Amino acid sequence: MPGTIAANLGLIQIGQLGNLLVDQYTGITGPTSFGPGSFFSANTGSGDFVGIAGHAGDIDVPGGYVSGAPLSDSMTFNSATFASLGLTPGTYVWSWGARGANQNFTLIIGGAGVPDGGSTVSLLGFGLLGLAALRRKVSSQERKS
Repeated sequence: MPGTIAANLGLIQIGQLGNLLVDQYTGITGPTSFGPGSFFSANTGSGDFVGIAGHAGDIDVPGGYVSGAPLSDSMTFNSATFASLGLTPGTYVWSWGARGANQNFTLIIGGAGVPDGGSTVSLLGFGLLGLAALRRKVSSQERKS
C-alpha cells in the first residue's frame, strides 16, 4: 500500500505498510478532518509507515519504533490537485501525551512554496513536515493493549 488520505476523517497513512508490524497509540487530540475529501490512494509511496487517524484519536508508527529515531517517507498522487483530493488549505496539528505541546504532528496544506500545478501532487513535504514531530516520545501509557 503506497499511502492513503481521507481528509473527511482526518486520516493520513504515509509510507509502505508491507508486512511491517505497527504500534498503535491512542489519546491524540486534534482535527477530525482537514477537508471534505474521502479515501484516495497514492499512486506511489515509499519509506516508513506512519498514520494519523484524527477521527479515532490514534497514531500508528512502525513496530518497535524508538522515540527520537528519524522517520522519512513520501507519497504521490498523479493527475491530482489539493482541491481534487478534497484537501482544505491550512495548518492542522494533532498532539498527545502529558506534554502535548511538544509531542505533535503538524500538517500544512498549500503553504508558501507548495506547488499545486494540477498534474501531480507530491506529498513528500506533506509527510515530512508532520513526521518531524514524531521524534518526540509517544508515551507508553497511551499504547493500546
